[in-house]
Amino acid sequence: MLKIQNVNTEICIKCKKCIDICLVKLFSLEKDEKGNKKIVFSDPYKFCFRCGHCLSICPTNAIEYTGAEKPLEFDGIKNPEKIIAFEDLFKVIRSRRTHRCFLDKEVEKEKIEKVLEAMRYAPTASNRQRQSFIVITNKEIIAEFSSRIMNFFFKLESLLKIRFLLYPFVPKGVRRRLMSKKTKFQLESYRKRTLEGEDLVFYHAPCVIVLHAPSYSQMSASDGGIALTHGMFAAQSLGLGTAWIGFAQEYLWRNKRYRKKLGIPDRNNCYGVLILGYPKYHFERAPSRRELKVKWIE
Repeated sequence: MLKIQNVNTEICIKCKKCIDICLVKLFSLEKDEKGNKKIVFSDPYKFCFRCGHCLSICPTNAIEYTGAEKPLEFDGIKNPEKIIAFEDLFKVIRSRRTHRCFLDKEVEKEKIEKVLEAMRYAPTASNRQRQSFIVITNKEIIAEFSSRIMNFFFKLESLLKIRFLLYPFVPKGVRRRLMSKKTKFQLESYRKRTLEGEDLVFYHAPCVIVLHAPSYSQMSASDGGIALTHGMFAAQSLGLGTAWIGFAQEYLWRNKRYRKKLGIPDRNNCYGVLILGYPKYHFERAPSRRELKVKWIE
């Protein structure tokens, strides 16, 4: 874990950038016993949340620290807008698609690790970095996981038989779906297709990634969404297809026993499930989206 120790006064040029950039103001400009000015780091109450901004902005690398890798330096770090033009980035964003058809081909561990590395550097609220990942590549375990999820949803069929009795006890938003013929048809169709060998949860993907984190606040869900988005774009750059599996996330959120079976701690919950594989098909074009609803306050 990153821990800021001190400022090397021999190479510090007192530019005061660390003072300006530190959100909780742990750096200050002080005078020593001889009246010489120097930058001092002090954190007696452990306010530092290890964002690394001070390490990143110091022009002489004067911040001394322990417990973390060396900060990354590369051409273009000062002007990331010059690394990739907006037009090119927008093409990448527009071309990301959800994939549900995969080749019967394993994903190399090196590529999975690169996707995980991209998610590692996703921002988190207060820089908590409390997310953990479970990577499943065992076909039998993936199939068993999928089967459990489908059985969970097939239980809804028995509820549909008494849906008129349930009507007064369910929220208004659920009533219409519970009563609809569409829901009944969907469940019957899913059961039939499942019995025919289709995997309607993970779509026979060779890799499933489960993201879990402590349920300390609603920000856990936001952090998970950002991390998986990083992972999806990283996967795309490696020639891989992805899909966010809401059924699996919902199942794990509700099923404490299976969370325990996967090794998820009691204090944690699931905030995203991603499938990964080589896409069977490649899309010819990027579809449209609804126009944004935007209110400008100027």
